[in-house]
Amino acid sequence: MRDTLMLMAMAIPVWLVAAPAAQSPSKRNSAATITGAFADSCRDFTVHSSKDISYIELQYVAGAVIKNETINSHDHAIDGGTGDEIKVATVKSGTTIEEFGCVPSNRAPAALLEIQTPPVDQTLAGCYPFWAGGWSCESSTPRTAWTNSTQVPDTGGSDSGLFHWVCGDPFPCPAYSYRYAVTFRGIGSSDPDGDLTSWTLDFGDGTSVSGDWSTGLPAQIAHDYTNGCAGGVCVIILTVTDSAGQSDSDVIRMGFVDFTPD
Repeated sequence: MRDTLMLMAMAIPVWLVAAPAAQSPSKRNSAATITGAFADSCRDFTVHSSKDISYIELQYVAGAVIKNETINSHDHAIDGGTGDEIKVATVKSGTTIEEFGCVPSNRAPAALLEIQTPPVDQTLAGCYPFWAGGWSCESSTPRTAWTNSTQVPDTGGSDSGLFHWVCGDPFPCPAYSYRYAVTFRGIGSSDPDGDLTSWTLDFGDGTSVSGDWSTGLPAQIAHDYTNGCAGGVCVIILTVTDSAGQSDSDVIRMGFVDFTPD
């Protein structure tokens, strides 16, 4: 009987299934290779890791500290805007923690002031060089072009660099002395870091206007000169400022000339 049972036991196959090997903590939390890069004057940050990223902590130049622990991916990107300059980005992946620092360039802006004019066509009905230097534009001709400060000739004459509105011969002057409606713009202004925040336009007659660059661009700023300017010349100044407080100004010197015969 015992021999029979032994033979039966030998005849029954025995299947052994190996249990899956548990991943060791040392492999789950081993070192990772992390690379990161900044762009757009420290406002953008991209990072890649050989393992899932556990968290990213951002320290901003403005003082805020933000930590994101919900990434769980090998790659992550931050796309910031004006005022979102990052000072330090700390990234953890596996057992590795890397810090990436950035210094914003904060390059200064460049202002560009333009005045709406008739076409520059060298005719009395348009714009042409003034005899004493500078530039002349007929005051009542439709204004379909824009002239900036660098286009006003500086030839060394007594009026070099001065922009003139002229009238009187052969075109009539406005009904009231010094009543000129003039339109300016400053949208050609720029900043290498793309962070312009505000602008101010001084009309040179004791009045000015200002605005926020992101919500109210200086695109069509009309002004009515009813009282002239001190000394007969209006010094119009456009000033633009960036998020770092840096500013730049551009100037157009403008006068009015009445050629009406006495």
